[in-house]
Amino acid sequence: MQSYAVYVRVSTDRDEQISSVENQVDICRNWLERNEFVWDETSVYKDEGISGTLFVDRPAIQQILEKAKQKLINVVIFKSISRLARDLKDSLEIREVFLAHGVRIISVEEGYDSTKAGKNDMAFELWSLFSAQYSRTLSSSISAALAAKVRRGEHIGKVPYGYNRVNQLLEINEDEAEVVRLIYNLYNNGYGYKNITNELNRLGFKPKNNQVWQVTSVQRLIQNAIYKGTFILNQFTNVKIGGRKKQIRNSSEKWILFPNHHPSIIDDETWNQANQKKIKSRKIRITPWNEFRDLAKCSECHSNMIIVQSFRTKKNGERTEWKYLKCSQYRRAGKHGCVNHVPISYEDFRGFMTKLLMEKGKDVLLNIQKSAETNQLKKCKKLEQTLKQNEQRKKKLLDLYLDQLIEKEEFEKKRKEVEETISQTKKELFVLNQTETVQTNIQNIKDAFKEIEKSNQDLHHVFKTLIKEIVIHPEGTIDVTYTFEEPQ
Repeated sequence: MQSYAVYVRVSTDRDEQISSVENQVDICRNWLERNEFVWDETSVYKDEGISGTLFVDRPAIQQILEKAKQKLINVVIFKSISRLARDLKDSLEIREVFLAHGVRIISVEEGYDSTKAGKNDMAFELWSLFSAQYSRTLSSSISAALAAKVRRGEHIGKVPYGYNRVNQLLEINEDEAEVVRLIYNLYNNGYGYKNITNELNRLGFKPKNNQVWQVTSVQRLIQNAIYKGTFILNQFTNVKIGGRKKQIRNSSEKWILFPNHHPSIIDDETWNQANQKKIKSRKIRITPWNEFRDLAKCSECHSNMIIVQSFRTKKNGERTEWKYLKCSQYRRAGKHGCVNHVPISYEDFRGFMTKLLMEKGKDVLLNIQKSAETNQLKKCKKLEQTLKQNEQRKKKLLDLYLDQLIEKEEFEKKRKEVEETISQTKKELFVLNQTETVQTNIQNIKDAFKEIEKSNQDLHHVFKTLIKEIVIHPEGTIDVTYTFEEPQ
């Protein structure tokens, strides 16, 4: 018996009706029934609202690939290759995984069937290339459309502090504009970013989207040409690194400048004075490498604990450097953002954590199999309970709608939320129920413990494997949650 998976995807762009989820499912179902397959609704895997250029962020395709490796399916069908992926490398990689595990690939729109293709399968590669080119062409078309809007004086993107958007045009918000002028005045009179931040918070001024001002928001405001009436297009580009998109700043030669695009808050002379000062005093700073990034958190605001580097130079020229941990929110906004922690030397903290893990490992490695299976069972039970609760909630919603106790719009909205939760829960359950998943996690933990003693190398991946979170309190005490233990 042939078991199959139907893959459908709707990107973050506003798709045409022909590419809607329902339409893709209907097209695949029609092909399956014409080819004597029995239709099974549970074999449909959906990635909704996810770009085809982000391979690693697509849970449904990852789930299908896992099923292929487990020999649980032998056919995968999708409407078109553009639905499978819009990145050439990803498209070919997905195909290779399926073919390596004996899975037949069907693309209905292109009439592609891997069982009929020869060894030199150029057709799939060409269609994948066209799909990737379409993505780039679409991006260029969008950029051209945005440029046309900017030429008409319209503002695209977030509304900057100091302005309101009225009929797509920027208009000065006089209350906020006074704060902008104060910031430039303070900076041009010798105040640094941190002192300006503290002064704004002391005076009680609020930024647009935060409770307090931060050093980075002040810095970006001063450097933003928007305040002298200039809009810059193509200042940033999205690039794909490790399967994920990352925004980088383009070189100034690629920028498209639109002077006098909107009313200015700061005159050219004031803006140039502030930014000439920035250029003259620019120093290259290398951010200290933090092996506990995204793991160590502040107990008060739950922001990341970052490394602050400092130094002292003696009269004889001898330089002493040290690194210590600090709450990132306090670092950016001072006492208005969070509280200051007692200084914790990064080297001492790292030494303490490695010693703690080595001692922990002696006991853990003896009982890791039983512990991992117990934790897996607990997680599965929680997920099953969540699934049951949402299935019941879905049924109650339908009863309320049929009894005319809620309107159709409210019913559809709440039903969609419940169905998304059910879908995500099922995916998590599927992964947890794989025996290979448990064994892989166990082996990763064993390997991580073995590497701890290699103190001369970067241990970020080790800490990430063994630790869920480290909470650091202002007085210096810490709470550690491990990946191999169920929290008490």
